[in-house]
Amino acid sequence: MSINAKELKRPTVILLPAEKMLGRLEDVFPEGVTVDIFPSHDVFPFEEIGTSYSVKSARLGVLRKLIQGQSPIIVTTMHSFLRKTIPPEILGKYLLKFRVGDKFSLSAPLLQSLGYVRVFTVAEPSQFSIKGGIIDIFVPGDTEPVRIEIFDDVIESIRRFDVITQRSIARLDNFELIPGSESLTHKKHLELAEKRINHAERQTGKKITFKLESGINLDTVSGMFYESQSILADYLPEGTQYIFVEPDEAVNEFARLEREVIEMLEEKTAERFLYKRFGGLSVEFFMKLRSYIILAAREPTFLDWDVVRAEEQKAPLIRKRKSKKVFTPSTPLIDWTELEPGDLVVHKDYGIGRYQGVKTITSALGTREYLALEYREGSKLYVPVERVDRVHKYIGGEESVQLNTLKGNHWAKQKKRVEEEVRRRVKELAALYAARERIRGVVLTGESELEEKLKESFPYLETEDQQKAIEEVLNDLARERPMDRLISGDSGFGKTEVAIRATFRTVVSGKQVAVLVPTTVLARQHFESFSSRLSPLGVSVKLLDRYTTGKEREKLLGGLKKGLIDVVIGTHSLLSNAVKFYDLGLVIIDEEQLFGVMQKEHFKKLRLKVNVLSMSATPIPRTLYMALSGLRELSVITTPPAGRIAAETYVGPKNEKLIRTAVLREINRGGQVIYVHNRVQELDELYEFLSGLLPEVTVGVAHGQMGKRKFEKIIGDFYSGDLDMLLCTTIIESGVDIPNANTLIVDDSQRYGLAQLYQLRGRVGRSNRRAFAYFLYDPKNLGPQSKERLKALKEFSGPGSGLKLAMRDMEIRGIGTLLGSEQSGNISSVGLYLYHEMLERASAEILNKSDEKIDTRETVDTEMRGIYYDMVIPQEYVGDSIERLKIYRRIANARDISELKELLDELIDRFGTPTKEVRSLFNAARLRLAAHKKGIKLIEYDRDSETIKLKFKDVKKLDELTYGKLRVIFNERESSAFIYSVRPERVMNVLNRILSGDGKYDF
Repeated sequence: MSINAKELKRPTVILLPAEKMLGRLEDVFPEGVTVDIFPSHDVFPFEEIGTSYSVKSARLGVLRKLIQGQSPIIVTTMHSFLRKTIPPEILGKYLLKFRVGDKFSLSAPLLQSLGYVRVFTVAEPSQFSIKGGIIDIFVPGDTEPVRIEIFDDVIESIRRFDVITQRSIARLDNFELIPGSESLTHKKHLELAEKRINHAERQTGKKITFKLESGINLDTVSGMFYESQSILADYLPEGTQYIFVEPDEAVNEFARLEREVIEMLEEKTAERFLYKRFGGLSVEFFMKLRSYIILAAREPTFLDWDVVRAEEQKAPLIRKRKSKKVFTPSTPLIDWTELEPGDLVVHKDYGIGRYQGVKTITSALGTREYLALEYREGSKLYVPVERVDRVHKYIGGEESVQLNTLKGNHWAKQKKRVEEEVRRRVKELAALYAARERIRGVVLTGESELEEKLKESFPYLETEDQQKAIEEVLNDLARERPMDRLISGDSGFGKTEVAIRATFRTVVSGKQVAVLVPTTVLARQHFESFSSRLSPLGVSVKLLDRYTTGKEREKLLGGLKKGLIDVVIGTHSLLSNAVKFYDLGLVIIDEEQLFGVMQKEHFKKLRLKVNVLSMSATPIPRTLYMALSGLRELSVITTPPAGRIAAETYVGPKNEKLIRTAVLREINRGGQVIYVHNRVQELDELYEFLSGLLPEVTVGVAHGQMGKRKFEKIIGDFYSGDLDMLLCTTIIESGVDIPNANTLIVDDSQRYGLAQLYQLRGRVGRSNRRAFAYFLYDPKNLGPQSKERLKALKEFSGPGSGLKLAMRDMEIRGIGTLLGSEQSGNISSVGLYLYHEMLERASAEILNKSDEKIDTRETVDTEMRGIYYDMVIPQEYVGDSIERLKIYRRIANARDISELKELLDELIDRFGTPTKEVRSLFNAARLRLAAHKKGIKLIEYDRDSETIKLKFKDVKKLDELTYGKLRVIFNERESSAFIYSVRPERVMNVLNRILSGDGKYDF
C-alpha cells in the first residue's frame, strides 16, 4: 500500500479493512505527519465492562479536533466510522472554555451527566474529583489532567498536574472542557433514552436486563440519547477526501462484526432491538459518496472502480517511531504497608496484633485519630496516628502466628533473639563481600559513538528506572571488579533492553556474551530481539537450543571457540561442558529463579571470572535480597513503560459463553488471544472444542514436545498475526512478547502457583491497549490454598504489583519455601518488615557501606504524651480513609523539616488550604523532629501539676537547651528536666520556644 502523506487533502479519512491495521498504518507516515486513529468501541454493546479510556479518549479527541475546525488525517474502519455518536451541535454546546477569574458553575451531578466519573484520585481520562475548593478533571484527548482552584465559585488558578505524583506541573490561563462520554445523561437525554427503552420493551414483549442509571456501557448505542442521529461523517466538511483500502475485505469484516453482536444479544431481545436502531448505520451509507480513492490488489465489487492503474513498489523499511507524547497511564508500585481491618500488624514496641481500623476520639487532649489494635486476651492498644510509623502489616507464616500479649517482656526477648541472628548472618556475608572485592576482572569501557547509535535505534522512550538500570550496569562493566547484578522488574518493563545495552558494550570491548534462558520460546524471542538490534551494527548473534541440529551445533561450538560468534543465546544446552568460549566477558541469566540448584552452581563458578547479569520478574526489597543472595547488586525497574495499562483480571468458573465473548471481543478489536492449558495430552481435544466454539477464529497449538519445524512455524505465525489464538502450555510463561496479544485465558487455573499465574498474566497488557486476563477454574477441584491464590491475583492487578504478590505468596505458601527455614523462622516471629529493618541496620553498621547501597533512615522515636492539641486530618479535608492513613504515615516517617514542608505544599496543591487541625498536626511533627535532634526521648505533660517532663537519652544533653526564665528542675539520675507552672494552653508555645528558639509556629 502506498500513500503519499504530503499530497493528501485535509481532512482525509482512510478506511482500513480491520481494526488491527489501525496502529500499523500510523507508523507508515513520516515524522511530522500527525495521524488520528478513530477506533471502534472495544466492548460488546450492553456489556458491564465500559469502553476503555484509550478508545473513549481517541474517539472524543478526533471529534473535538473536527468541531474546532481542524483538518486531521483520520484512520478508521467501516465499523467504527458508522457507529452512532454524540451529534456535533450537542458536542459544540458542551465544549466549554474557562479562564482564570471566570465563574465556575460545574457541579458534580453536571459533570457526571456529561459522562465524567467521580473518583478520589484522578488517573484516567473522563474522571474528576472534588476536594473542597480543588477540582481535578481529566478531559479526553488531553495528555494531562487539569486542577482548578476556586474560591466563592470564582476560578483562582488552573494548573496541569502529573497523574503519578498528583503534583501540579504547569500554570494555565484557561482550559477547554468537552463531554467525557458519547452518551450524555442530562435529564432530557435520559428521558428520551427511557422513552425509547419503553418502546423497545413494548415491541419485543421483553424487559431490558440493565438499569439505565447503573453506569453500564452505553456508548455503543449512544444514538438512543439524542433526537438527531449522527456518525463521524456529520463532523466532516464538504470536500473531505475518502480513501478505501481493500473495500471488499472491509465490508466482509463489517458483516462479521455485526453478525457477532446480534449473536451476543440473541437472548436479549429488547437490547437487540435498541442496537439495530441506535448502534450504527449500514455500509450502504458509502454508496452515496460522490468521490473517493480505492487502494486494492484487485477490482472490488462493493464500490465503483474507475481508475485502472497499479504500481509495483518495494515496501520501504518502516522504522518504528519514538513514542509521541500522548496520555500514558502509569500505576506506581502498590504500597504494601496499606492496612485493612482484620490484617495482622506488627507494632515495633508491642509486637504482633490485629488491626481493627481507625477511630476518631475527642478527649481532654483534643481531637485525634488512633489505630485500634487488638492483642492476646482481647487487650486493646490505641496508637495515635502521628506514630503510625511504628505499625506495619505483618507478613510471615500467618497460620502459626500468635498474637502477642501486652503483659511482660516476651516481645522484647523475641526481638533481641532475631536481631542477634541477623547480625551473625551479616557478619558471615561481610567476609564473603571482602573476598569478592579482591577479585579483579576485565574493564569494559566500550565505544561511545557506536553505543549512541544503538541507543537511537531503541523505538521507545526509556523510563527513568530503566535509564538508571542501564547506567548502573554500564558503570559496573567499566569497573575492575566483576559485575554481579540482578535487574528486577515486572514482565515487559524493559529488562531486555538493559541486557542488550550490556551485551553491546561487552562485544565492542572485544568479549563474548552468553545469554541463558529457561525456555525455547524465550530463547527464540531473545534471539529475534538481540539480532534485530545488534546485527545491523555488525554483531554476530546465534541461537543454541534443543532444536539446533547436530551439524548446526558443531558449527556453532566451533565458532564460539574460535571467537567468530559474539553472542550466543540458549537454554540449558549452554551449560554443557562441550560449550567453550574464546573470550567470555558477560553471562546474562534471564528468569534466574526458574533454574535449579545444580545450574546455579555452574553460574557460581563463572561468577568469579566473568560479569554476570541476572534478570527476574519477582521484585524483592533491596537489602533483603542482598542478604539472601550473597551481596549481589540490585537494580529495580518499578515504572511501567509509557502507555502500560493493568490487565482487567477475571477469576471464575469455566464457562463456554464467557470464553466465546472474551475471544471475539479481542479479535474484533484487532487483537490476539493466548489460551493456556498445561496438559499436553489434552490439547488436541481442547483444540477440537475451541474450533467448534469459535469457527471464525484461526487457532494454533504449541507445546514443548512438538517437532522443531512445526513449533517454530506455529510461534512464527502467531508473532506475524496469521493466527488469532495460540493454544499452548505454560511454555509461554516466560518469553512471549506480543503487544497485539491482549487477552489471556488460563483454564484449570487452580493448578498453578501464584508466581506462575502472575508471570502468565504478564504475557498480556504489554501495549497501550487494555488487556483482559481470565483465570478459569473447575469448582470441583478448588482447594482453600488455590482459592487464596486466585483471590490475591484478582486483588493485586496494577503494574508493578509483583512485590505485593511476592509478599502475599510468602503468606500463602509459608515463608520457608522461599527463603529457607532458618530465615523464615526469624521472619515469622517478627514479620518481614521489621526483619528487613533489622537487616538494614546491621548491614549499615557491619559492612559500613555507603548510602547508595543501603537506605538506612534514622528512626525518630520521640514520644509525646498528654499534650492538649488537635492532631487530626479531618474527613472533610481528605475524604478517603486510605489516603489519610498514607499521609499520616508520611508525616510520621519524615526525617527533617524540609520533608514536612514539601508534604504540606503537596496537600495544599491537592486538597486546598489546610485546616487548623492539619497545621497543628504538622507543628507537632516538627516539634518531635526538633526534640529528637536534641536527644529527647519523651515529652510528657501532667495536667494536674501543670508540668512538662523532658526525658533525655543522655544526661549530657540536659544543659544544651535554653530554658530562659522558665522554672526548671533537673533530675540527672533520670536524665530528665521538669518545667513547672505551664498552663495547658501554653504548652505548645513553651515547647516551640525551647526546641526552636523562637516560640513561633512554622506551619
